[in-house]
Amino acid sequence: MVKTSFRRLSKKKLLLTFWTILVLSYLFYAEYLIYKLKSNSWPSMSCKNEETCTRILLVADPQIIGNLNEPIRILTPFTIFDSDRYLKITYYYAFHFIKPHVVVFLGDLMDEAHIASNDHFQGYVRRVYSIFLRPFSEYQHVKHIWLPGDNDIGGEDTDVTPKKLQRFERAFSQPSLINHQNITFFKINRLADIIPVYKKEREFFDTSRIFIGLSHVPLMFRPSVFTEKVINKMMPHVLFTAHEHKSMIISTDALLRKDNHITPIIPDHDEIYEYSLGIQNMYEILIPTCSYRMGTNRIGYGYAIIENNELSFTILWSPSRFKRLALYLPLVVLPLLVFFLFKCFGCARNFMKKIYGMRI
Repeated sequence: MVKTSFRRLSKKKLLLTFWTILVLSYLFYAEYLIYKLKSNSWPSMSCKNEETCTRILLVADPQIIGNLNEPIRILTPFTIFDSDRYLKITYYYAFHFIKPHVVVFLGDLMDEAHIASNDHFQGYVRRVYSIFLRPFSEYQHVKHIWLPGDNDIGGEDTDVTPKKLQRFERAFSQPSLINHQNITFFKINRLADIIPVYKKEREFFDTSRIFIGLSHVPLMFRPSVFTEKVINKMMPHVLFTAHEHKSMIISTDALLRKDNHITPIIPDHDEIYEYSLGIQNMYEILIPTCSYRMGTNRIGYGYAIIENNELSFTILWSPSRFKRLALYLPLVVLPLLVFFLFKCFGCARNFMKKIYGMRI
C-alpha cells in the first residue's frame, strides 16, 4: 500500500516536473526567443557612404488599444498589456536592427483617440511615448515624424474636427516640412485635405533634393482630385503611406501618370527593392501594420535607405502573436482546468464521505 502510494506520488511529481519544464520552455520561446530568431532572418541593407546615407524606419498603424471598445471588457487590461508589450519588443528589434536617422509614424497611433475624452487622449499619448520614445531617449540624433490617422483625428467612423486636429498637433508638435540631409519630408493630410505650403517650383527630375511625401491614407492607390493636386504641386519622388494594413509598391510614369504597376510585398520572400529616384517613375510604398490586432498575420515595419537618389526598401516582418497565444490554451489553461476539476471532484467526494459517516 505504501509502495503504491509512493509510486503514484512519484508519477505525479514527474508529470508535474515535465509540465513545468514544458511551460517554462514555451514561455521563453514565445515571449523572447522567437523575436530574436525572427530579427536574425531579416534582410540586411547597408550604406555605401555614411555621410550621404539616410536610414528610415517606417511605423504604420500601431493603433494602441483604447479603454472602451474591447469586445470582452473584463480582459481589457490584459489585452492592453499584451499588445503594448508586443509593440515594444518588435519596435525595439527593428530600431536596433536599422539604427535609423529618421523614424516616421504614418498615423493611427491610437485606436480610440478620435472618440476619446481629453483625459483618455493624454493617457494614450503617454503610452505611445512609453512604447516608442522613452526607451530610446539616449538617441537624441534620431528625428521623429508624426502623422495623424483616421483613428487619431476622425475621417472614417467620425468626422475630422478642428478640435481633434489641434489636440493631435499639440501632442506631436512639428512643422509639415522636415529636412534631413538631401531629403525633404512633407506631410499630407488627406483626411482634412491639407498639404504643406511650398512656394518654390518643383522639378521632378531634379534630384539635388529628394522629396518624400508622407500620408496616412494612400494617394496613388486611391486616385482622386486631391491626389492630383498633391502630385502636381509637390512632385514627390516617393510616397510612404499606410492605412490598408498591407504592403505593396505602386509605380507610375511621373509625367504621364496613366497606368499604375502594383507589386505586392508578402512575408514569403524577404526581398530588397531598389529604385533610382527622379529618373522616370514615381513610387508609392504602402507600409503594413505593426500591430497583431489588425486582423492580419502580415505584420512588420518598413525599412528604407536613401543615398543620393538611390532608394533601397524592404519589410522587417514580425512574428505572429495570435498563434503563440493560441498555444497557451492546450499548454497552460486546459491542464490547470483539469487539475482544478479533479481537486473539486476530490473535495466533493471527501465531503460526501463525511456526510455519509455522520448519518451512520
